[in-house]
Amino acid sequence: MPTPYRPNDQQLRDRRDVGARLYSLRRQANLTQEQLGEHVRMDRRTIGRIENGLVAPTLDQLSAVARAIGVPLWRLFRDE
Repeated sequence: MPTPYRPNDQQLRDRRDVGARLYSLRRQANLTQEQLGEHVRMDRRTIGRIENGLVAPTLDQLSAVARAIGVPLWRLFRDE
């Protein structure tokens, strides 16, 4: 039986960094987690899990989130 995938420490830090940027940008866009979730067809809890670095969103999800908060996708990965 294959070993289940477990992210390494750097990947976990990256998730937290992206989540923290998403949180900040969402707040700047004056959106609640629920409002953002409605825009991108995601549950509010999922938005919270992404912001807390607990889940790894797909590129498609991140792209939709970036469009919904009005920033280019790269802003989720690095500060301006």
